[in-house]
Amino acid sequence: MNMQQMVQAMQKAQRLYDKEHKLIEEKEYEFVANGAVKAVVKGTLELIRIEFIDPELLKEDPEMVSDMITIAFNGARDLINKDEEELTAKYQSKASMGMF
Repeated sequence: MNMQQMVQAMQKAQRLYDKEHKLIEEKEYEFVANGAVKAVVKGTLELIRIEFIDPELLKEDPEMVSDMITIAFNGARDLINKDEEELTAKYQSKASMGMF
């Protein structure tokens, strides 16, 4: 494979990666904390909404609600990070095997 072919293969891999990464950015991730609070977060880490599955918690323990919001957001963020890591690993392994 000459240098021009290698550059073209790398450009193709980058285009494919960018296309799949955009799908992650557009996807909405949901995470429920303790069955009481759900966070919906876009793949860009934009918080879309918080849902209270158990509204009684708002009356009973506002500090716990705050903690569960944090847990729910961080859980959704971890799902996003996992998808991004898998995507990166996929393209790194293909590149190392010369599949582009």
